[in-house]
Amino acid sequence: MKKILLNIISVVYSFGRETSGLPAQFAQARSSHCLRIPQSEHIRSLNLSNAAAIVLYEALRQQGFARLD
Repeated sequence: MKKILLNIISVVYSFGRETSGLPAQFAQARSSHCLRIPQSEHIRSLNLSNAAAIVLYEALRQQGFARLD
């Protein structure tokens, strides 16, 4: 019987509040893994669902997911 080994990588996306982001202690503990979505200085915040859509789209794009055009 052959054993099949799967290389599974776990990815977790955490999104903070629309106005204040992630709690400072949480973000500082994971600073090398945090990202920021650039936005105009005239925009106060992104809607949480829009921020999640941007991040998920970019993750799929970088993985070469088909039919993203």
